[in-house]
Amino acid sequence: MPVITAFFAASLAPAIAAPALQMHRAVYDLSLGHTQPVSDVTGVDGRMVVEWRGGPACGGYTSLQRVVTKVGLVDQGVVSNDVRLSYWEAADGSEFRFTRTEYTDGELTDRQEGTARREKSGEIKVLREGAEPLTMPSETLFPMAYNRELIEKAQAGQRVMSRPLFDGTEESENPTTAFIGKSLVAQGLDAKVEGKGSTLSAMKPWPVRISYYDPAEQEGVPTFEMGYLLFPNGISATLSLDYLDVEVKGRLSEVTYFDPEGC
Repeated sequence: MPVITAFFAASLAPAIAAPALQMHRAVYDLSLGHTQPVSDVTGVDGRMVVEWRGGPACGGYTSLQRVVTKVGLVDQGVVSNDVRLSYWEAADGSEFRFTRTEYTDGELTDRQEGTARREKSGEIKVLREGAEPLTMPSETLFPMAYNRELIEKAQAGQRVMSRPLFDGTEESENPTTAFIGKSLVAQGLDAKVEGKGSTLSAMKPWPVRISYYDPAEQEGVPTFEMGYLLFPNGISATLSLDYLDVEVKGRLSEVTYFDPEGC
């Protein structure tokens, strides 16, 4: 659809209520997808756990993420990785606090901790201990705000969203472009769902693919791409994590819904 047509279609569409994100814990089983000839990865086995708690009534959102993998490499055998990310995001997008730790074969190999605050000008200042303050553009979104805007675009029938994203995993923001497909009937999902909330089979997700870019690069080639099914309540399924030379697949195996008012 031409850009101008999409713009007017969105402008004339009836107002859509802001999406309500379902607070939950999701468990994904990870495995190796396709690889390129240059890759030295021979296998991937692991699990990713993503947990969302809080909400506007709580003043913000808390997220805990943990990815544990065993990766087979041609020259190194099997290497174990344990990456943990926790953050708190203010409901109004004014502040974001994050901690990221990484272990390789049981040894701590990296730890990053900091705070990002949105100033009156809209620009965002990132503060890390022992590092100079870093400024990000005002259009940068934190993860929960990014998810809500992505769902809003999908509900409005828009197919492309371009926004910088900062989630604490990189030094600065990542410019991103998300491509949103038409909603479909999800098939092949056998995840166990517990708690009060809409069942996945009762919702129609959108296929989404997001390209992440390095703000310092000028070639416009993504450094990472992620594809998944996005449900209207924010839950994701059928992940494809594409590191360009190797793809990691994520199968949603368990979902636990939390009380939306539980802070």
